[in-house]
Amino acid sequence: MDPIAWLVLGALVVLGVVAIFMAPRFKRDNLRRQLEGGGGAFGGIGAGFDVVWRPSAEEARADWEAQVEMPAPAPTPGDKGHVDDGRIVIDLAD
Repeated sequence: MDPIAWLVLGALVVLGVVAIFMAPRFKRDNLRRQLEGGGGAFGGIGAGFDVVWRPSAEEARADWEAQVEMPAPAPTPGDKGHVDDGRIVIDLAD
């Protein structure tokens, strides 16, 4: 083999060894992001394919997102509240 081939082979081996040693760190960071409520590193990649190949999965994901988003409680006539800088503030009893 010529020197360039050995150089390429050596670089691939070094990259493989570095990837093996860095994999636990990448996994730990990805898990931390998921536990904090954000998506993982590749969390949204499959969503684009679901629209085309599995429409039912896309509909289920949209339903899940709608359930996760919590709307603000609607005020009732007996609620105590006040207007603060043009915004209505509702005081909830604990």
